[in-house]
Amino acid sequence: MKPQLRILFILYFMFSLSSCEDFLDEKPDIKLKDASTLADLHALLNNTAVMNYYTMGIGEASADNYYLETAAWQSLPQHERDMYIWEGEIFHQFYLNAWLDYYQTVYYSNYILKKLEEFSSGGTDLNLSSEIKGKAVFFRGFAFFKLLTLFSKAYDKQTASTDLGIPLRLDDDFNTKSERASVESCYRQIIIDLELAAQLLPNSSANKHSPSKNAAFILLSWVHLAMQEFEGASGYAEKSLQISDRLLNYKNYNAAENYPFVTGNDENVFTVASGSLGLLGYWNAKIDTTLFKSYADGDFRKSLFFGKNSDGSAFFKGSYTGSNGLFMGLTTADAYLNIAESLIRMNRVFEGLAYLEKLLKMRYQANAIPNLPYNSTQSALELVLEERRKEFVMRDSRWIDIKRLNKHADNSISIKRILRELKVELKPNDNRYALPLPQEIIELTGMQQNPH
Repeated sequence: MKPQLRILFILYFMFSLSSCEDFLDEKPDIKLKDASTLADLHALLNNTAVMNYYTMGIGEASADNYYLETAAWQSLPQHERDMYIWEGEIFHQFYLNAWLDYYQTVYYSNYILKKLEEFSSGGTDLNLSSEIKGKAVFFRGFAFFKLLTLFSKAYDKQTASTDLGIPLRLDDDFNTKSERASVESCYRQIIIDLELAAQLLPNSSANKHSPSKNAAFILLSWVHLAMQEFEGASGYAEKSLQISDRLLNYKNYNAAENYPFVTGNDENVFTVASGSLGLLGYWNAKIDTTLFKSYADGDFRKSLFFGKNSDGSAFFKGSYTGSNGLFMGLTTADAYLNIAESLIRMNRVFEGLAYLEKLLKMRYQANAIPNLPYNSTQSALELVLEERRKEFVMRDSRWIDIKRLNKHADNSISIKRILRELKVELKPNDNRYALPLPQEIIELTGMQQNPH
């Protein structure tokens, strides 16, 4: 986000009508101010810098797929050092700010939805209008889901109605007061947005930056999985696979390439990406040693996802962006792993493992595919969770998985940061799994900060 737009989006969270009335007449982008046709609104949705590309995958930065050496950590700016060790302030008014990035997407979506209502009285193209509405509610639902999984506690049926969620801004009015809704209310709004998107959007999109029905189904499977609603998660994943079940066969890719994968590949359903900055840059972030060792020699991901540093440690190179930027979008593999886990948790082990096997055949040499434990629900679950960890490395989804898995009695995941004179541990269900909101937003709005 450009520094000059920062104040505008901070003001999106303020309620100060008397002092801001004139200022709020200005839109954050001249294109917003001038949008007067459906074509203009469609062009706004195609602004990938706002709708698809974000500052940093701060979920990935907070998770356990990597570690930093002390010297690398010390070389980082303060906000990145604090992010790594889960401090109480992780932004320090730095203008590259994931909270404001995602709410910029929300603002654009709300502006477009309001304009659509204004246009509806005229003789508009109903098909194009419906598609624009579908895209806008998808982008809003996506942004809300990312914000909720970063800045709120994991969904817990017993406490979701009182746990602090995020501000559910459903209009583009800067004068609407920002208040945190409950986690329950936030998830229900996300589902409403995504179900509407699924009704309005085409099955697929040649432009992978553009939402589709398939993308909505995959994201809905993630949402229901986060809520431990496994029937819904499996159902939406199945609907996605009915549209497209294509997977990349990793044996056809060249591990000698600096970046083996290209953006917009056949497995990619919806593209979202972020910069890596210093914290997650391959020159600093070293892959967790236990994670790296979990990849068998016959697993193509071991050489396609990782390169070797001079000290023997591993760095990540397997982004679906085809660069050092991190891919945070949606793929067919998401649907396979979401349905496999959900079915196994519902004791439909044979069905779940059948989906998992299809994925594994595209990831392993034929003689190295793990044995499938059809006779043990627990072993089947352990296998699918291990494969999730290996498949989704550096995808900004591990943070979501850690939080939701720690709500299961049979899981206990702690994260440790070990620096020269500093050791920090994040135990299961620690308050710090709800990352701190930007302090300037708290001061401007009076919203409650997450406990630390």
